[in-house]
Amino acid sequence: MALIETSTTINASPEKIFSYVSSLDSLKNEYVVSVEADGPIKLGTKIKTTVKAMNGVQNTITSEVIAFEQNKIFGTKTYAAPPASDVISTFILEPEGKGTKVIMQTEANLMPAGMPSVPGMEDMMKKQMIAGYDATLAALKKKLEG
Repeated sequence: MALIETSTTINASPEKIFSYVSSLDSLKNEYVVSVEADGPIKLGTKIKTTVKAMNGVQNTITSEVIAFEQNKIFGTKTYAAPPASDVISTFILEPEGKGTKVIMQTEANLMPAGMPSVPGMEDMMKKQMIAGYDATLAALKKKLEG
């Protein structure tokens, strides 16, 4: 498993950030058709997200809340069908000055069994994931500071 991590500081309280990242609204974007949970968001809650690919095909992704400490940590485990592997995604919130340091972590097997091993592929995938997470944190910063 690879640990991918990036962070930013947002000029908002841990309470405001936690409230947003632990809500179903935070999962919605132009590719998400629907999001539903089997109850209130807390440890053990199952979340089903239906996404639409550019080719129009829809897939449902199931996640479970595996870390939930009010205003400090929110994490989910997304279950993947083989050959892909499960992914753990976590937001860690740390007060920093007048704002909050938001750390975004992902644990994933970047080279699951059956994938061809190409030199440099794992590093390339990590760099692409960090770039995507940096963009996610920048959008979160803009939304919560604006």
